[in-house]
Amino acid sequence: MAKRLIWNLVPALMVVSAVAMALAGDDGLLGRHVLKQRLVAMQDQVADIRVENTQLQARVIALRQDPLAVRRAAAAGVFAAKPGSTIYRFIAP
Repeated sequence: MAKRLIWNLVPALMVVSAVAMALAGDDGLLGRHVLKQRLVAMQDQVADIRVENTQLQARVIALRQDPLAVRRAAAAGVFAAKPGSTIYRFIAP
């Protein structure tokens, strides 16, 4: 009777442990799922940064080539303008 129990219990325990290792082990499915989610989040961040980088590169080119863009940037940074100009400042509520 004890032999029969052992012969039935050992394979069942082996299967259960193999499934547990496949799910929760170091390279298990749950770990891979978490890594995949982090990868997708990082790829989204990279895409956002690339868009921002493109916008900044366009601004650099404009500041190098367009004197009006330089004047606008300076005026926006120090609230300065040419004599006779009006500066409107809006404060968010």
